[in-house]
Amino acid sequence: MQATQVVEKIQSLPEPLLREVEDFVDFLLARYQPYAMPADDYPAALMTRLAEAGGAYEWLNDPAEDIYSDADGEAV
Repeated sequence: MQATQVVEKIQSLPEPLLREVEDFVDFLLARYQPYAMPADDYPAALMTRLAEAGGAYEWLNDPAEDIYSDADGEAV
């Protein structure tokens, strides 16, 4: 399959699926990024990008999770 065929298929997707494709591409780029560290010592930035690409932070976009305002708490 040629890149132009893939691009045409992606362009025909509805918006929600485009976001999923983008997340997957980000995941692939992060996963196959060259690195020279042992598997148990990945940099925090890479782990954060992998978690984000995998949807680990999607719950933060839920309005029900936005329970605090600027008026909450005490001044520091």
